[in-house]
Amino acid sequence: MAKLIALLGAGALILGFAQANPPTTEAPATVTVAAATVQASAARKTVALTFDDGPSKYTPQILDILRRNKVKATFCMLGNNAGSYKKTAKRIVREGHRVCNHSRNHADFTTLSTSAARSQVVWTQRKIKKVTGRTPHVFRFPYGSSNSRTRAVVRDEGLRIVGWTVDTRDWSRPGTSTIVSRAVGKTRPGGVILMHDGGGNRSQSVAALDKIFKRLKAKGYTFVLA
Repeated sequence: MAKLIALLGAGALILGFAQANPPTTEAPATVTVAAATVQASAARKTVALTFDDGPSKYTPQILDILRRNKVKATFCMLGNNAGSYKKTAKRIVREGHRVCNHSRNHADFTTLSTSAARSQVVWTQRKIKKVTGRTPHVFRFPYGSSNSRTRAVVRDEGLRIVGWTVDTRDWSRPGTSTIVSRAVGKTRPGGVILMHDGGGNRSQSVAALDKIFKRLKAKGYTFVLA
């Protein structure tokens, strides 16, 4: 029993309640990050930075900052946006960042039929591949909202599900200093930070990045792909 408790304490799953930024509404969600991934990263002092809902007009600014700070990130793209911002989507891949399938149009997968959920995943896979030349190998549920049926759909398509452990809630535009404080203060080794490069005005998110990098690097963190 003691060994079982210890294993559970090490984290079979990390659960958190978070909000992601949809095109028109916000909703709470439960997010799971696989413990094996977190524990492997925690062996070193690493953290993964992720951006949802792009590409958008703010993404090139984010890419400039990432390049200046020599940081790689994971971009969870909406299929519709990848088609609308082809040049930026191509740049994401060209500069060594990871592309992630985030559905076609930010639908809540728990409200979709199995066939509709599969259509969202497959359509976006093909669109991102067509635009960037790169096929995503990871998927993030819009709102972090899923169930066993839709998770099975995603895994059947050969995709690994990516959650998060740190929600900056930058989509709500709480102020640059608040975004920085949440990202830095809540990060632990092996963590995954959720931010947004699309879905609305992301000027505060852009403004927060340099400070986030400076403070986390000062704490000894290195950035990895989610």
